Amino acid sequence: MKHQFMEVTFTRTIQSITCIAICLSPLVQLRTLISAGALLLFFGSSASAAVFGELIRPYGSYGFTADDNILRIRDKMPLPVLGTSNFFDISHRFTGGVLLGKEIGRQQFSANLSWSHTQFDKFSQINNNLKNFSGSWHWFLGNRLEGNMGVSYVQSLAPFLFQPGAKNVRTEQTEFINANWSIHPRWRLNGTYTHYELNSNSPALRFLNRIEDRFEGGVDFVTSGKNTIGVLFRDTIGDFPVLVQSADGSFTDNSYNQKEALAKINWAVSAKSNLFGTGGWVERTNASFTARNFSGFNARLAYSWQPTSKIGLSITGWRETASMQMLTANFSLNTGGSVTSHWDITRKVRLQGDLLYQDMKFNTFSIFTDSFLPIGTQNTFRNATVKLIYTPYPGLQFMASAYHNDLKTNNSLGGFNANGVNVNLQYTYGKQ
Repeated sequence: MKHQFMEVTFTRTIQSITCIAICLSPLVQLRTLISAGALLLFFGSSASAAVFGELIRPYGSYGFTADDNILRIRDKMPLPVLGTSNFFDISHRFTGGVLLGKEIGRQQFSANLSWSHTQFDKFSQINNNLKNFSGSWHWFLGNRLEGNMGVSYVQSLAPFLFQPGAKNVRTEQTEFINANWSIHPRWRLNGTYTHYELNSNSPALRFLNRIEDRFEGGVDFVTSGKNTIGVLFRDTIGDFPVLVQSADGSFTDNSYNQKEALAKINWAVSAKSNLFGTGGWVERTNASFTARNFSGFNARLAYSWQPTSKIGLSITGWRETASMQMLTANFSLNTGGSVTSHWDITRKVRLQGDLLYQDMKFNTFSIFTDSFLPIGTQNTFRNATVKLIYTPYPGLQFMASAYHNDLKTNNSLGGFNANGVNVNLQYTYGKQ
C-alpha cells in the first residue's frame, strides 16, 4: 500500500509541473519543461522506492497582513484615490507547493514549485496569483571542478514603492551557470553567466521590460585558514526592447552596458565572526543620453558576529549603482545600511529584528523618461521590523511580525508612511 501511495503522489507532482508550464509563455514553457523533465528523470528513477517526505516534500502556508497604507499611496496624492481616503486593508495569502531533492553520487538536484493566491478585503481589484518554479543542479567534475546551474520563473505583483496602487503583474525569468576550478590548493578560478528577463503583462507598462546578460570571471587566493581574497570582473549588458517615446515624439533607448572591476574578500576574523566584501570601479554607459553615464566607486561590506550559540548579529553597508526592477530607469545610486539580529530564546523560539536605511539618488535620468512616475531625485527609504518565529516541531513554523516603513522624497506627490503586522503559518511535510 505504501508503494502505491508513492506512485500516486509522484504522478500529481508531474501534473503540477505540467500545469505551471501551461500557464507560461511558449518560450518559457519549453525552457521550464526541459528543466523540470531533466530533474524528474533523476527523481523518477527511484521515486517508487523512496520514502514520501524525503525526496518529495509538499508544503502549504497561510498568511495575512494588516497594513494602514497597503498600496503605498503618497501623502500628497489628490484624494480620494481608488474611491477612498482610507488605505487600511487586510490581505490573505494561500500557498501550496512541493520541494524536490535528490542526490546521485556527488551530484545534487533540487527543485521548488509553488502557487499562491493573494486577496485583499477592500482593494479586491489588486487580487493576484503568484507562480514560482526553480530548479538547480550542484555539479561536480573530479576533485577540483564544481559549480551550479539552474533556472527560475516567478510571476508576481510588482512592489508599490514607485508604482503606488498600480496592479503590475510581472514575470521574472533567470537562467544561470557558474563554475569554480581549484587549479592549485592556494588558487581558484571562477566564472558565472546569468541571463535575466523582466516582463510586465500590463500594456501601459511594457516599456519596463528588460533583458540582462551578465558575465563574471575572477580569481581567488585561498589561505591556509580557508579565507579568500581575490578580484572579480563583471560585464552586464542591459537591453530594453520597448523604446520610450518622449513628448517631442522622439524615442529613447534605455539600454545600457556596465563594466566592473572589483576586489573581494571573505575572511573569518575570529571563530565567531566573518567579514565579506566587494569594492571597486564601475563604469556604466547608456544607449541614449550621455548625461546618464556613470563612473565611480561601488562597494558592499557585510560583517556577521555570533557571540554565543543563541545570539547573532549581521551588519551590512553599501554604495552601489543598482538596476531598479520596477522602473524603466537605468539605475539609481544607492547608499545604505542594514542591521539584522536574532536571539534564540529557546530551541523552538527565535526573536529577530531588522533595520534598513537606504538613500536612492535618481539625479542622472529621472528628468528624461520617468518624470510621470512618482520618483524624486532624492529618495530615502527606511524599514524596521521585529519578528517572532516559533517552531513547535520540525516542519511546522509560526511567524508573527510588526513593521514600519516610510519613504521621504522630493517628488511633488510626497512620500508615505506605513505600519502593519504580518502573521504566517507554514507546514512542510517530510524530513527537515
